[in-house]
Amino acid sequence: MARSFPPDVIVLDNESLLHARFARGKHAPRVLQAKSYRIADDTFSTSVVTPELVNEAAFADTLRRLKLETGRWEKASLLLPDSWFRMNLIELPSFNERASDAAEVIRWSLKRTLPIAPEELRVAYHVLQRTPTVVKLLVVSALEKTLAKLEAAFTSAGISIVTIEPVGLNLWNTIAVREDASTGDRLFVYVREREFTTAVFKGNEPAFLRSRNLSGERSLQQEIRLSASYLRESLRTNEFVQCYIAGIDRGDVAAAISTEFGSPVTTLALRDFVEQSPELGGYDAELMAAAGVFTG
Repeated sequence: MARSFPPDVIVLDNESLLHARFARGKHAPRVLQAKSYRIADDTFSTSVVTPELVNEAAFADTLRRLKLETGRWEKASLLLPDSWFRMNLIELPSFNERASDAAEVIRWSLKRTLPIAPEELRVAYHVLQRTPTVVKLLVVSALEKTLAKLEAAFTSAGISIVTIEPVGLNLWNTIAVREDASTGDRLFVYVREREFTTAVFKGNEPAFLRSRNLSGERSLQQEIRLSASYLRESLRTNEFVQCYIAGIDRGDVAAAISTEFGSPVTTLALRDFVEQSPELGGYDAELMAAAGVFTG
C-alpha cells in the first residue's frame, strides 16, 4: 500500500457504517475483512452542507458493536459521502499555504459561494497548479460541528480518526493509480441511491467536481443530460478519452453517458482494484474507495 495509513477504514453514510481492514498485496491492497452495520434511522438529521449527528447514543452503540466484533485496533481513516462536502476549484492571485492565515484566506474566497458562514466549516485544501500569476486549489469543506461530533464519538470508542475525506475522491485515487498518464479529459460518475457525483479530470487533475442529491423531480438520466450540457458549455468538452462509472450497477447510466458523449465507458469492478475481498454485496464502490486511501 503506497500511502502510510492505518489498515482500518470506515465508510459512513446516513444509513450504514462499513468497516474494512486492509493488508498489503503483491500488486494492490488486499481486504482482510469487511462488514457493514446498520445505524439507527434518526442518527443524522438534514442540515446545510453536512448532515448533523443528533442521536449520539445510537451511534455510540453501533461503534461499541463494531469494536466488539472486529478486535483491538486504535486508528482509522473515515470516508463520508461526497454530498456531505463542498468541493470547490478556486484560483487565487497569490497564496502561501504555509501562512498561519491560509485557511482564513480560503474561507474568505468561498464566502459568496457557500450557503452558510464559512467560519462554520472545516476546510482542507491542495495546491493543484502554481504559476507566476495564479494559484489553483482544490478545496474540500464540511460542517465543523458534525465532524467534531463524529471524531468525539470514535474517540470515546477508542478509535482515533486520522483523516476524513470524500468517498468520490478516493475512488478516483483507486482509478488513477492503475491508469497510464493521460492528458485527455476523463469523466468519472459515482451513482448512489439518492445522489450522484460527476467529475472531470485532465490527466489526474480535477477540472470539474459536483455532487448532487437525486430527487423525484428529475430522473437520473435527465440529471446526466443536464450535467452533459453543462460540461459542454462550461468546459467546451464534447467527448472524453474514457468514462468511468462506479456505484449502483445500472446499464441505463452507461447508455446515457455513451449517448451524450460518444465516448468509451467502463463500469468499475472491485476485483480489478483489490487482490481479494470477502463477499459483501452492494458495497463494491465503497470498498474501492477505501482501497483508494492507500493509493492516492
